Amino acid sequence: MECANVANPTPHTGSKQLGVSARSPYHHLPLKQEGATRTIFVNRERPEGLEEPVSMPNYRDNRLKTAQYTVITFLPKNLFQQFRRVANFYFLCVAIIQLSIESPVSPMTSILPLVFVITVTAVKQGYEDWLRHREDNKVNNAPARVIRDGKVMDIKTRDILVGDIVEVAAEEQFPCDLLLLMSSDPEAKCEVTTANLDGETNLKTFVCPPEVHHLTSIEQLWQIRAVIECQLPHANLYDFKGRLTLYEKTGDGDTMALGTENMLLRGARLKNTTLIHGVAVYTGEDTKMALNSKLTNSKFSTVEKSMNYFLVFYLVVLILEVVVSSVLKYQLYDFEMMKMWYLGVNQTEATGRDVAQDSFSFLVIYNYIIPISLYVTLEMQKFLGAMFMEWDDQMKCEATGERCKCNTSDLNEELGQVQYLFTDKTGTLTENTMNFRQCSVAGVRYVEEEGELRAFNTSATRTHPLLAWPIELEDFLVTLALCHTVQVSLDVKATTEVQMTQDGVALADLGIQYQAASPDEKALVEACARYGVVFEGQYKDQLTVRVQGNTRKYTRLQVIEFDSDRKCMSVVVREEATGRLWLLTKGAESSVLQRCRQGDPDHQRLRQTTVEHIDDYAMLGLRTLAVARRELNEDQYTEFAKHLNTAKQVVDDREAVVREVTDKMESELTLLGATGVEDLLQDGVQETLENLRAAGIKVWVLTGDKVETAVNIAYSCGHFKRFMTVLSITGVKDAENALTCIQACLEESEADGHYGLVVDGVALQVALDSHKALFYTLSSRCTAVVCCRMSPRQKAETVRLVKTSKESPVCAAIGDGANDVSMIREAHIGLGVMGKEGRQAVRCSDFAFARFRFLQRALLVHGHWYYVRVSTLVQYSFYKNVAFITPQLFYAIWNAFSTQSVYESLALTMYNITYTSLPVLIFGLLDRSLPQRLLLQRPHLYRLNARNAAMSWLAFMKWTFYGVWHSAVLYFGLMGACWDDTCGLPKGQTSDLYLFGTTLVSLSVLVTNCKLVLESHNITQLYFWSFVITGVGYVGLNLIYQGFLFDLFDNYGVYWTYYRLFESPALQLTTILLVVVCLLPDVLEKVYRSFGDERVRERRYKKKPRAVSLKRFEYVNDAFDHVEGPTSLWEVTKIPNPNPVAEPARERETGDEKNTMRETIQEDARENWRAINNGETIKEIVKEKGRATSSTRDTIQENVGGNAYRENNCSHPHYLDDSSLETWSSESVAI
Repeated sequence: MECANVANPTPHTGSKQLGVSARSPYHHLPLKQEGATRTIFVNRERPEGLEEPVSMPNYRDNRLKTAQYTVITFLPKNLFQQFRRVANFYFLCVAIIQLSIESPVSPMTSILPLVFVITVTAVKQGYEDWLRHREDNKVNNAPARVIRDGKVMDIKTRDILVGDIVEVAAEEQFPCDLLLLMSSDPEAKCEVTTANLDGETNLKTFVCPPEVHHLTSIEQLWQIRAVIECQLPHANLYDFKGRLTLYEKTGDGDTMALGTENMLLRGARLKNTTLIHGVAVYTGEDTKMALNSKLTNSKFSTVEKSMNYFLVFYLVVLILEVVVSSVLKYQLYDFEMMKMWYLGVNQTEATGRDVAQDSFSFLVIYNYIIPISLYVTLEMQKFLGAMFMEWDDQMKCEATGERCKCNTSDLNEELGQVQYLFTDKTGTLTENTMNFRQCSVAGVRYVEEEGELRAFNTSATRTHPLLAWPIELEDFLVTLALCHTVQVSLDVKATTEVQMTQDGVALADLGIQYQAASPDEKALVEACARYGVVFEGQYKDQLTVRVQGNTRKYTRLQVIEFDSDRKCMSVVVREEATGRLWLLTKGAESSVLQRCRQGDPDHQRLRQTTVEHIDDYAMLGLRTLAVARRELNEDQYTEFAKHLNTAKQVVDDREAVVREVTDKMESELTLLGATGVEDLLQDGVQETLENLRAAGIKVWVLTGDKVETAVNIAYSCGHFKRFMTVLSITGVKDAENALTCIQACLEESEADGHYGLVVDGVALQVALDSHKALFYTLSSRCTAVVCCRMSPRQKAETVRLVKTSKESPVCAAIGDGANDVSMIREAHIGLGVMGKEGRQAVRCSDFAFARFRFLQRALLVHGHWYYVRVSTLVQYSFYKNVAFITPQLFYAIWNAFSTQSVYESLALTMYNITYTSLPVLIFGLLDRSLPQRLLLQRPHLYRLNARNAAMSWLAFMKWTFYGVWHSAVLYFGLMGACWDDTCGLPKGQTSDLYLFGTTLVSLSVLVTNCKLVLESHNITQLYFWSFVITGVGYVGLNLIYQGFLFDLFDNYGVYWTYYRLFESPALQLTTILLVVVCLLPDVLEKVYRSFGDERVRERRYKKKPRAVSLKRFEYVNDAFDHVEGPTSLWEVTKIPNPNPVAEPARERETGDEKNTMRETIQEDARENWRAINNGETIKEIVKEKGRATSSTRDTIQENVGGNAYRENNCSHPHYLDDSSLETWSSESVAI
C-alpha cells in the first residue's frame, strides 16, 4: 500500500467520557424504513415510546447459499445456462431441424455430440455444485448461541435472525456480522483475526461503543432496548457507519456513533478473549463475506474475442455454402432431373417446401464446419492448465511456502499478451519491511547507527553521539510514541530481530511485542522504544509511555484515522500529570506542512529546513513523514468533540462531514520534524524489470510516495536508466500550464532516444481532465513512467486511460494492498502480491504471487506457453473441421446437389468427440514451444506473440487454406484412385459410396492428427499415448461397428466395409501417397520456420569456434552505481589480468584514477549511443575505436537497445553474445 501511513481500526472514546452531551440532533427524526439505511431493534423488541417504525422489517435469515441449483432446478437451469452459448444453441437448432425434415443423415449425428458436450459440462458443474451444497449445509447447521427469553439458547447458525444477541467464545468464528455490545475483557474490547476475509494474520482490536460499557450480564443484555440505524448491506470490508440509540425506561434515547471498530464480520475468528456478545446486524446473504464472494470479474481474453470472430466467419461461410448449393441445384440440375423418371421426381416445378427441405438438408451436411467440441475442450484445457501453473515449484516462495494462486483460469493465455504493466511500489517492488533510518527535528538531522540515535553534522558529513536530549527531540519522540494505532501484545513470541531500548533492555524482556496494520507505524514505535521512549500499551483509554525510565500517563480522547484524501492521521491526548491537551498529527508532508503555521519567520525557516531534509531523505529512497502538534484549550476541544461526535453519527456521506470538522481542527499546527524510513527492494526486482522491458512490456510505477522518493527508487531498481532522458510534469495545477508542459515534453521526445516520464498526482489529474489525448501520446513514447502521489481512484483512471486508447493494448496491474484493488479490477489482467498489507488485492486479482520476481516467469514462460497452446488449439479445431467437412461440398457437385452425404452417420457423430479430441487436449496442456531456460534468457522472444499474432486473420487464413488443401487432395486423390470403380479390390469387386466415404474418413483422421504432430514442439509420453489411444479407438470402433449388424443403428449399408479397405493394396498405397502429398506443404513450412527457431540458432552458435570466451557477465545497472564497493563501476569493469605479477599494481590504483576510468567509460557510452543513432552497428563502432575492453562491451550493450541485440544475434537481450563480438576478438586477445 502506497500510503505513507495507514491506520487500522482502533478504539476511540465517545462523548460520554469527554463531558459532552451525546444527544444527536438527528434523534428526533423518524427512522427510515427504506432507502439508504437499515433499521434494527436489539433483541427484536420495539422500544416503548418509539413512534416509528411500528415493527422491524423482515430481513434475510442467516442461511448461506453458494450453490446454484437444487434437485428440481438443476436440469432446466443448467440447460438454460449452457444453451446461452452460441455454439451450443446453434447445434440445438441443427438437431431440431434434422428431426423436423427428411434429414440426409441420421439426426443422431448432431444429437449425440451435443448430448456429449452438454452432459460433460453438466456433470462437471453438478459435481461442483454438490460440493457447494455440502459446504453450505456444514456452515448453516453449525451450532450457535443466542439470547432469547432471557436465556442463552443453542440453535443452528441458519436460525439466527437480525436483532438477535449472539454469544461467541474464544477461537470461534462469528456466525454473522455482529455489532459488539459486551466483552469479557475489562477494557470492553476483543482481538480478532480476519485471515479468512482479507488474509491478514495480524490481530485487530475491536471495541464496544462507550455507552454500553456498563453491560456486564446476560440479564442486562436481554433487558436492553435500542434501535440501530446503519447502512444497507455492501461489500466493503472496511466501511461501516451507523448510530445506536439507547432507550431507558424514562426519557428519550441517547444516540451514539457506530463505526468499523465496532463491527465483527462473519468469517473472522475471536482471539485472546474469553467471551463476547453482539447483536446481529447483517445475516446470511447480506453479510460482507457473502457479498464479497459474489464479486466476479467479467474479463475475456484476446484469444476468446478472436475465436468469436472466427465463429461468425464460418457461420457466414456456412450460409453462403447453403445458399449457393440450393441455387445451383435448381439452376443447373432441376430440368435434367425431371427427365429421370426412375428417381421418382414427379413435380414439374419446385415448391417452397422443396426449397426449404433442400436448404435445411444442405445446412445439416455442412454444419460440421463449426467445431462442437471447441468450447468443452478449451474449458478443460484452461482449468487443468491453471493447476500446472499453481504446481510450479519455481514460483513457490521458500520463506513463506506460498505458491502461485490462480483465481480464474479464463485468462491463462492473456499472460502472454501483456503490453503495459502497472505496478504499485511499496510491498510490490519493495519488501514493505520498514526500518527507521533518519529524522529531522527542529532543523537538526539525526541518524540511527547501531541502534543509537546520533546527531548528523552536515558540514563535516559525520555523526556524533548525543550527550543530552534536546527538549525538541524528546517532544518529537513522545509524539511518535503516542500518534499511532499500534497494539501491544504481552504474549511475546520469538522474533527474527531483537529490538533493544536505549537502556539496553530488549523489548522481549519487557514483555512487549508491537502489532500494527501499517509497517510504517510499527517501525516508528519500535524506533522510539530503542531510543528510550517506550510505548508500554493501552488500558481502556489510558496510554502509558516510559521516557528514559520515567513513566508518563496520557488519556486518548479521539482518534482521527488516516484516509487517502487527508493523507494524515491525528490523535487527541490529555497529559495526566499536567492536564494539557494535545492534538498530535503525522502524515505525508504535502498534507501536514500546509496545515502548519507559516507567518512567524522562525516557523518559515524551520519549514524550509525540514523540507530540504525531506528532499534529502527522498533522494536516498527513504519514505518520509512530517510530524506536527497543536496544544488545545478546554473550550476548543469541547467544541471540536461536540462537532466531531455529531458528524460521526451521520450515516450517509459521513467522510465528507467528518472532514469538514477535522480540517478546522488540524490547522495552525506546530511543525516538529520529519522521519525517513527505509523500505528495501525485493530480491530480483531489477532483473525482472530489465527482462520485462526487453520483452517489450512498458512498465508504469504508480505510487503514493513523493516525487523524489519514487524517482530514486526508480533508478535503484533499474526502472530508470542513466542514459534515459527523464521528462517531468510536476507541480502543475491548472490546465494551461499542464498543456504548456506536455507540449514541451512532446517536442523534446521527438528526437531518437530513450525517455522516462515522472508525473505527480495533481498534474496527472489535470492532464486526465483536460489533455487526455496529448498526455497519452507523450506517455506512449516513454519506455518507463513513474506516477507519484497517486490515490486509488487515480490509479484506476490511469489504467483506464491506456486500456481504452486507440491501440487497445493488453494491460496488467499488480499490487499488494487494498488501495490497489481498483486498478487490479480495471486492468485486463489483475495480479496480486501476497505481501504484508492484507490479502484483499490477492482476493480480487486473477493471479497472485508471493514475490514480484515470480511475475517474470509467469509472463515470459507460462504466458508464452499458454498463448501458443491455446491459439494453436483454437486454430486447429477450426482447421480439422474444414478439412473434414469440405469434401461434402465437393461431393455435392458430383451428386447434382442431391443433399447426399459422403460420410456415414457414425463418422459425423464421432469425429469431434473421439477421433480428434484427446491429442489436442494433451497438446494444450503439455506442449512447450520453447524451453523455459531459453525464454528466460531471451525475453525478447515474448514479442513473437505480441498483439495476438497467432490469432491474426493472416494466421487464420493460413490454417483455413491448409484445411481446404488437405480436403481437396484427399477427395480428388481418392476419386482418382477409384476412377475405374474397382479401387484395386480383388475378384473384380466394385467400390461403393460407403467404401469411398470410409476411406475418406480414415484419411481425414490420419492427416489431421499428423498435422497436429507437425505443430507440436515436443513429444511427451502422455502425448504419444494419446495418439495411440486415438488410433486404437478409431480402428476398434470401426471393426465393431462395421463388423456386426445392429438394428438400433441401421448399419446394414456399411457392413464389412472397413474390412474391404484392407483387401485393396491400391487403397493402402493411395493412403500413404495422399498423406505425403497433403502434408508436404506443412513439412516445407516447418523446415522453413526452423531456420528462425531459437533452439536451432542456439545450437548453431554453440558449434561456432570463438577466439575469446567472455564468461563473466554483469548487469548494466551495476556499471553505473554511484557508490564504490563490491558492485561499483570499477569492480564491474576491471578486466582480469593475465599477468599475476602486474595485479598488485592495479590494486594500488588511487580513487582519482578510478574516477578517471569512470568518466572515460561514461563518455564512451555517450559517444557509442550517438554513433548508433547515426546508423553505425556495434561492430563498426568497435572497429573504429580499435579496442574491446569489457567496459566498452557493457556500455555499448546498455545503449544499443533490443533492436541492436537482435541485429547482432545476441543470446540475451541484456548481454552481447560472444558470437556477435568476433570482430574484436583479436584485440581482446591482445588485451
